[in-house]
Amino acid sequence: MRAPGGLHEWHLVSRAPQFKHWGVSAEQIKDLRSVISDVKFKNPSGQHGGLGSTIAHNELLNIIDSSQDYSTFIRRLNNWANYRLDGGINSLPEGLRLK
Repeated sequence: MRAPGGLHEWHLVSRAPQFKHWGVSAEQIKDLRSVISDVKFKNPSGQHGGLGSTIAHNELLNIIDSSQDYSTFIRRLNNWANYRLDGGINSLPEGLRLK
């Protein structure tokens, strides 16, 4: 699911069993990724692999682990994106944005 490299997984592969339980396919996980160089953080500022990256990934893991269902995950991911991503929810793949 990680190939090709250079892409950020919003559905962290380490939590693939949870996403499968929620009915998310491997194909969806692969399709809903972002180019790593486009993932930039705020609060604190930084980028994927740099300052703030570990904190952001731990926050994403917490969102997944504490969500009761996929719709809760998506809602919480969007709230997180507005607070932590430069560009807010527009920095998420279109299929992950709430309308």
